[in-house]
Amino acid sequence: MGKIQDTRDLLEIVGEFSKAIKGEKTDSLRIECMNGLGIYSTTINVESGFSKWVNKAISPNQKFDQQQVYSVKAYGIKPLPRKIDDAVKIEGNQIILDLRKVLNEELIRIEIAYKMDDEWLEGIVRARSSPEPLQDAQKWNLSAQLKDPQALIGGFSEIDIEEFPVSARVHIKEQINTNLPSFMKKMAKVEAKILADYDPRHATKIIGLQKEKAQIQKRMGKTDLMTKLNEISTFLRPTKFTNYVNMSSSHDFRLHCCEWGSEIFRALGMMPLPSKMNIISRTDLSLQKPATSGVMVYESGRFEKDLKQVFEKKQNKKSSFGAKLNH
Repeated sequence: MGKIQDTRDLLEIVGEFSKAIKGEKTDSLRIECMNGLGIYSTTINVESGFSKWVNKAISPNQKFDQQQVYSVKAYGIKPLPRKIDDAVKIEGNQIILDLRKVLNEELIRIEIAYKMDDEWLEGIVRARSSPEPLQDAQKWNLSAQLKDPQALIGGFSEIDIEEFPVSARVHIKEQINTNLPSFMKKMAKVEAKILADYDPRHATKIIGLQKEKAQIQKRMGKTDLMTKLNEISTFLRPTKFTNYVNMSSSHDFRLHCCEWGSEIFRALGMMPLPSKMNIISRTDLSLQKPATSGVMVYESGRFEKDLKQVFEKKQNKKSSFGAKLNH
């Protein structure tokens, strides 16, 4: 038995467990998107028939497969709040919940965290990130909505979906290519040709390329190509890219992180650079708030200006260098 495939399966599984527990209780479900967990929580009045059911049960131990369940926790709520560690133990690949260990409490809470498959949220949440061009910027209108809130109730008093992700794709390849100086393009092409030619019979050709490379390096001054490539790669780190992203504080979404997109191109010889940046924001949904909205702004103009400065940084002050290479 592996991870749970979707939220409806989770509702069925925890529903069966809830029906098996006799007594007065309140059930809730919390989906932790960041951790890939569906956490079922039930608060039980021990004196409302629960203790009698436990004492009469053939086996008061509830068993859970560790391939499916991440953790089981038991808490005493009354008379004193506390965690009841000895109610849970691990045997082999199973987690055992011994309900006899909680009978001295007046009110208890049991939490079971189920492992969820990565794609399981797609079936219950509809999400959108719609781009809108602005002057020197780009705006995304973000939204997330439970597709069928009533179908999720299933006897639970609360269902909360925490940190639901919505991604927006920012295209940066054109900005990189547009601002790439001619001398860097020439140096990158020369190095690519040198690295691509392994034929020892082409020694004369390689020597010619090495001379061409040395000539460009001399005109570049102290900054070599690899140093410049490393500066550009550092500039494009996702943590730095977040500086060009703003979220509206009056809406429901929060900026989580940026990632390089899966599409990679080689604008500078052997240095791989991202064609796109994925900007991930997160929001919370519940039965009480089944829909959320947000606004994200990417400052494309400021990004392009700073990118150009990185390309031009620490270059030889001979302004005629670029023009010479173009002739």
